[in-house]
Amino acid sequence: MNRIRPGRRQILAVAGISMAGALAACGGGDTGTQHLRLSSWNIPTDLETYQSIADRFVADHPGTSVAVEVTTGAFHQWFITRLAADLAPDIIRITPQQIGRYAANGSLVDLSGAIPADYREDWSDPFWAIGERENGIFGIFQHTDNFITFYDRDVMDQIGVQPPTALEDAWNWDEFLEIAAEVKQVTGSYAFGYGWSGSETAYRWMPLIYQNGGAFLGEDGLTPSMDTEEAIGALEFGRRWYADGLVSPSNMSKSGGGPVAHDLFSTGQIGMVLTNPEAIAPFDEAKPGQWGTAPMIRNVGEASDLGGNALAVTRSSKNPELAAELVAYMTSRENIREFCHEGNWIPSRTSLDAASIDYADHSEVMQRFIDQGTTIPLSMVKAQSGEFFSSLNTVFADYLDLCLLGELTPQETSAQMMEAMRSVTSR
Repeated sequence: MNRIRPGRRQILAVAGISMAGALAACGGGDTGTQHLRLSSWNIPTDLETYQSIADRFVADHPGTSVAVEVTTGAFHQWFITRLAADLAPDIIRITPQQIGRYAANGSLVDLSGAIPADYREDWSDPFWAIGERENGIFGIFQHTDNFITFYDRDVMDQIGVQPPTALEDAWNWDEFLEIAAEVKQVTGSYAFGYGWSGSETAYRWMPLIYQNGGAFLGEDGLTPSMDTEEAIGALEFGRRWYADGLVSPSNMSKSGGGPVAHDLFSTGQIGMVLTNPEAIAPFDEAKPGQWGTAPMIRNVGEASDLGGNALAVTRSSKNPELAAELVAYMTSRENIREFCHEGNWIPSRTSLDAASIDYADHSEVMQRFIDQGTTIPLSMVKAQSGEFFSSLNTVFADYLDLCLLGELTPQETSAQMMEAMRSVTSR
């Protein structure tokens, strides 16, 4: 494995020190500088890009500094502990599924005063809704990712199937299961995998409910809705994956997610994977030129996973107006373009496409992900970015696995899940 040697800027960023902040610290004493801290996931390229953008902001704002830090450990425990001590970073990188509880309990600051008037036009309704509440804007969606279908070209050739390329031609559930049965015959093991990445990402299966015309929560974003015929039908569909031996039992929502599915595909044990852009690098290494992509599967409706992050300002910030201004700066069209180019992310802004981002490789695949992002339903976004979703996702993970493994029937799963969901939303 080749190791990338970090530069001075990256070392400082990982240590939680900005270039400007480091220089100020060397001088000692109170310099009168307005210091901001931004916390991000520990992805070296992203840390480097955040710092580069922040340095330009500092250059335009004399008397400021920005330190890019690393969010460590389990997010909720880490963030709650720092909020309680009033030591949370000024700006937090946060997922749609995490933002709701903190927007509701006063942990995040309204950004409305710092957002340029034309920003709203360049986000779809679902993507803008991630940070929007009745009493303000508590985050700006920076980038997304979602699920499409990856397939082994040799396997498709053997079964004589030409995968679709247009969203409107995506395989429906019946077509997908028929093809999966043929793929299983070729691999001799399983047919496909699903790109969960651990117990906190059980929600990645939720698009299947919406593809079937169902919903996790009602239109109010609060009322559990897993007892409808459509929702139960989605559970029945998922149960068939395992009952028919199409998906490995090692590839479950609470364990054995993305890495397991990716490994099964790379080793030829499956011929398809429903997953996100994280698969591109390992598939390129294991099967260069041997894999292709198609749209995410669909049924009566379209839906795909809601990945990505927003940037938000925390109540710990001593300079909230400046922090909000930095969030607006980082989510400008040009800076989102740069961030997505450097990190191979999918942009949240509708005016950006693969050509304008100029990805280093797989531009067509990235455009497919961008196009797939238009199928993410507003109702699912409101459910996942709602006040109670962190707890509801735990309930969903527990009962989804029981259903997929056949420990509970889809009907029993629905009944027990609804009871547990009501206990969460009635608090």
